[in-house]
Amino acid sequence: MSRTIELPDSVYAALEKAAQANGTTAADWIAAQIPATTDAIGEPSPPKQDWIDRDFLKTYAQDADESVSLDEVRRAMAKIPGRLADDIRAERDER
Repeated sequence: MSRTIELPDSVYAALEKAAQANGTTAADWIAAQIPATTDAIGEPSPPKQDWIDRDFLKTYAQDADESVSLDEVRRAMAKIPGRLADDIRAERDER
């Protein structure tokens, strides 16, 4: 289930700015601000692991090129010979 809330434009702009600064969506940023909740039977839910590398996202968000479409990336990657899974297995076997 989801809900919709209305925010003043200035509050939404501040929310978007804070979320972008942390490399997250507005919804994820809000969720990170809320204390741990309980599950359906009242037991405390474990905190979400913060596995997002925010420094990486901040650094490379500046290098993003919106002019390159997903289709262009797919076409370019389709020209790469071999299978990625084979490369991963070979690299794993080297260890």
